Amino acid sequence: MRIDGKAIAGSILQELAKNVSKLKEQCITPTLAVIQIGNDFSSTAYIHQKKKAAERIGAVLKHEKLPVNISYQHVNTLIHAYNADPTVHGLIIQRPLPKDLATNSSILNTVDLQKDIDGFVPNSPFEAPVATAVIRILEEIHTLTGSDPVNQGFDDWIKSKTIVIIGRGETAGKPITDALMKRGCNLSIVHSQTSNPQEIIKQADIIISCVGRSRVITPDIIKRGAILIGVGIHHDTKGDVRGDYEENKIADKAAAFTPTPGGVGPVNVACLMQNLVKACILQKPSFA
Repeated sequence: MRIDGKAIAGSILQELAKNVSKLKEQCITPTLAVIQIGNDFSSTAYIHQKKKAAERIGAVLKHEKLPVNISYQHVNTLIHAYNADPTVHGLIIQRPLPKDLATNSSILNTVDLQKDIDGFVPNSPFEAPVATAVIRILEEIHTLTGSDPVNQGFDDWIKSKTIVIIGRGETAGKPITDALMKRGCNLSIVHSQTSNPQEIIKQADIIISCVGRSRVITPDIIKRGAILIGVGIHHDTKGDVRGDYEENKIADKAAAFTPTPGGVGPVNVACLMQNLVKACILQKPSFA
């Protein structure tokens, strides 16, 4: 079963638009500032998707694009300016960063906690949108496939599953792992240093792949009826976006899977907008 991430995202954004409409009645417009350093093609495309989603719910996205050779001091000053701006409710430092800045973690951690809607700053009040998106998709799969045993709630269902997460990167694998661990899930992490990774993957009821490379998952290393969530993306020789597995090859063996594009990505963006609206409401406690 192919899971339609665009449809899930659409339902989330539709509900958010209602909340934004109420905020606008109080002359408050949820506003997100995104600081991009350099000209990474994927980052630019991703910011474009964020902007479309923001416009769809009635929010505003400010895109601050800086040259790759910008100084740390300039970026730091800009972050503090957005932190202090009461009309900006969310602030993102778009990853990846240029090498010279990437080694300075204080840049990312300077974002005000109340505005850290990416959920990357330590002790952030927000869950990383990619983790929320994966859980939302699993909830959809639980609803569509029916629980086992009958009437088993989602929390019990997911705790009963053997889950394998492939990849432990800071932007996907790690936050997804953290979110599922908080729910008490039965997790195994597979990465480049793991011994016998295929044997671990073969035991999984749910596989969440966060690598961003072709053929990470092939039909021979998954059991029949497994659920596949493809988070990792890469571009093929034609420049098209691809995932960690070939959908036409795993479709008959998997009980459910997310496509790339159109799977986790749209839900991730919708969950980011969810955090933006939440941030706006938290910063305006009079909202009801």
